[in-house]
Amino acid sequence: MRAMLVCAIGVMALAAATMSQAACASDKETLQAQAADAPIGIETGQLFVTVENRSGGPLVDLTVTVQTPSAPYTYMISRIEAGQKRDVAVNSLSSRDGTGLNLRLIKPRSVKATAKDLTNKPYEAQVTWK
Repeated sequence: MRAMLVCAIGVMALAAATMSQAACASDKETLQAQAADAPIGIETGQLFVTVENRSGGPLVDLTVTVQTPSAPYTYMISRIEAGQKRDVAVNSLSSRDGTGLNLRLIKPRSVKATAKDLTNKPYEAQVTWK
C-alpha cells in the first residue's frame, strides 16, 4: 500500500512539472506573438539593436532598455518618425554608472522599448534577446 502511495505522489509531481513547463513555453510564445504586433519593432544582433516605429506617427522619448542579470542598460532616442528604423550600437547602451554594455562579459535577457506619441499616449514593446 505504501509503495502505491509513493508511486502516485511521484506521478502527480511529474505531471505538475510537465504542466508548468508547458505554461512557461506558451508564455514565451505569447510574448513573441505580441512583439510581432507591437507598435515598436525590436531586432537584436551582435553589433546593433534595431528599433522601428510602426505606430503610424512620430514617437518621442523612446527609451531602449536591455535587461541583464546584473543591471539594465539604456539608450535614449528623443524622436523617431513613423516607419523609421534606428540602429543603436550595443556599446552605446549604458548602465546607471555609465558603463557600456559588453556582450563578451554580460548575456542579455530581453530588450524593452518604451515611448510616447505626440498626444502623450504610451507605447511599449519587449522581446527576448536572440
